[in-house]
Amino acid sequence: MKPIQKYGLCMELPDGKLPGFYAQVIKALADKSPPFDRDKELLLFSEPQEREAAYSIMSQYKIPYEELELLLLPDNVLTESAFSDYGFVSRSGHTYMYKENACLFTLVADHVDSEPALARMQMDEHLLAAYTVNEETIYITDSQSDELMIGIARAYNCTVQFIPL
Repeated sequence: MKPIQKYGLCMELPDGKLPGFYAQVIKALADKSPPFDRDKELLLFSEPQEREAAYSIMSQYKIPYEELELLLLPDNVLTESAFSDYGFVSRSGHTYMYKENACLFTLVADHVDSEPALARMQMDEHLLAAYTVNEETIYITDSQSDELMIGIARAYNCTVQFIPL
């Protein structure tokens, strides 16, 4: 199972606004383009069109924003301590990872002399998270570590199968 893509809009809320300002923005969004989830100033939408519908509200309230692409990870994901540099858990308890930093793969023991347990032990220090689907473990590392994962797998006669995002 692939993570579900979500479309983020990170608001840069101006300083010095009255406490009700944020509530007004959220109410306006709820009427026009309700977010799937949110975390502080980050609004998460299920479809790009939903995020686009929020642009006029940002303009109306003069709020600068940045677009982000995120992955909603399954509920059974187990994250490592370094994960917080690459993703977050929202107020509602959903786990997200920034798509541009994500590399998902499975480890395949496809030879008689494969040693997947040893490969996994060496990969551990580079892994950010993992989850299981149909008894298959999906590993997550940062996008810069793809070649490293291939090399570690090869050293233990295993292969890596990347999951396209």
